[in-house]
Amino acid sequence: MKSPYSQKILLWPVFASLTKKSTKGTMTLITAFLFFIFSALGLSLIYLSQIHQKISSFKKNSTLIEYAAENGIKQGFNNLLSLLAEAPSPVVLSPEEFNELRENARSHGTKIIEEFLGLKPPLLISDSWEKLSWKSSMNCTLERIVEEENYFRSMYKISIDSEGMLHNLVPKRKSTLSASLGILAGQLPLPSLPFLVDKKLKPEEKANFTEKNKISLSPSKKNYIQPKISFSEEKLIPEEANSLLSKAFKTKLFHPQNLSSSKLREILGLEKSEEPVPDGVYLIKDSLGLGGVYVQGDVDEMILAIEDGFQVIFFRIQLESWILKYSPSKIKTFFASPDKISSYDLIPLGIIIINGKVKSLGGGVVDSIGQAAMVKDEEIPSILQGIQLTIISSDRITLSSHLIRQGVKWQEGIPYAEDSTSQLMIFSTGKDIWDKTATEGGITIDESSPEEIKVHASLTASGKGFSIEGEGKKVQILGSLQATDYVSQENTLKIIFDDQVLDENNASRNVPVTAKPILYIFSFRALDWEEF
Repeated sequence: MKSPYSQKILLWPVFASLTKKSTKGTMTLITAFLFFIFSALGLSLIYLSQIHQKISSFKKNSTLIEYAAENGIKQGFNNLLSLLAEAPSPVVLSPEEFNELRENARSHGTKIIEEFLGLKPPLLISDSWEKLSWKSSMNCTLERIVEEENYFRSMYKISIDSEGMLHNLVPKRKSTLSASLGILAGQLPLPSLPFLVDKKLKPEEKANFTEKNKISLSPSKKNYIQPKISFSEEKLIPEEANSLLSKAFKTKLFHPQNLSSSKLREILGLEKSEEPVPDGVYLIKDSLGLGGVYVQGDVDEMILAIEDGFQVIFFRIQLESWILKYSPSKIKTFFASPDKISSYDLIPLGIIIINGKVKSLGGGVVDSIGQAAMVKDEEIPSILQGIQLTIISSDRITLSSHLIRQGVKWQEGIPYAEDSTSQLMIFSTGKDIWDKTATEGGITIDESSPEEIKVHASLTASGKGFSIEGEGKKVQILGSLQATDYVSQENTLKIIFDDQVLDENNASRNVPVTAKPILYIFSFRALDWEEF
């Protein structure tokens, strides 16, 4: 019988022998070979599973330790935030305390933090949960101090260091959070306080004040110290504004009651006489430039408007009118009185002193013949971009229409003032400028004003305080409010604090300051979070 294979293609003798001999035992050899392969694969999978299990366990433990360190940061931060929220602010300071704190800040001390806020670094916290444990500490250093005329601001760097641990494991994880804490001390610009009620109230009256008067304060997105109502046990709103009068009249610091009629007439450009100053509007000027504006007598209507890049201020007293137009960008001023029109290649200081009432104040437009008209049914910007305007009246000021700043953007009914560089300050002193006799004073939202009236200004109301007339009013203030009293008459008030006034590069100028030195926490912000 012939072989099934050609001998010529049998390359190996072993294959030739297999064709001739029995194949008994071949399956045993193949089985053993396959068993060896699968055993090796199985052992490899077991080994890989052990490696994966160790990696997963390490990753899980690492994540848990990160959580523990994060818990330390969060608990330390929340504890500090709670301490700051509970700390009394503002705190009235004696002149000696103020000078002592200023000297301590100048030497980079932390006395404000330790004594007045009750925070004695390092604040230590330790806690645990199941197998996790953590501990954190807070330290504080003075980063910088900025001194102004009547006050100073101190900026502190807060470091919260946390260490996270897992039970029975040696590895630890560390995290650090850096934050910034800002404190003002001294006679502060009143617009720095979002809402001040300068009146002694009982504890239960303070607790129910917000709800009873239908007041809401919008939270800040940048600042963890949220705007709140401050109640003062001592009088903080001044009854006079001598420093602003001095600037407006371009004279050295003086007591107005000591200024003679003859000297006042000379400052206003009138003939020398002991006769009282006639009712009217006076643009103050001298050889060095323009000062402020002085108004003698009650103003029947005062309108703010914008026209071709000019800020327009219209005054009507009885049957006569005055118009002031000026542009900071064009460095040009026009002043029209009943007698003449004057122009200057200068701009005024932006301080308006009124010895009398303002019976109607609001925003409006300039018509085709150059006259201003108040607008109540439209929300028209009436405060020019870049304008810094302060209105001081000895008696009551009545707001009859919107006062809206140019450059304020609206998103879902909320104003954003980041792109607006203007400032409006309205202050009713409640005292006659010259003889210091008490007047009614205060600021009132007129009954005939729009149902939803918007006021972009810082309002300070001495005398009878701040009140809202009429029914169903919704008043929105973009700025701040300080008042000796508050009468809502069941109308609602929403305050959106403009924290731009707290920026050191945009500090409020030409505004009244607190009557006494105070300490006030104005800023607390998180900066950086690092993990090691």
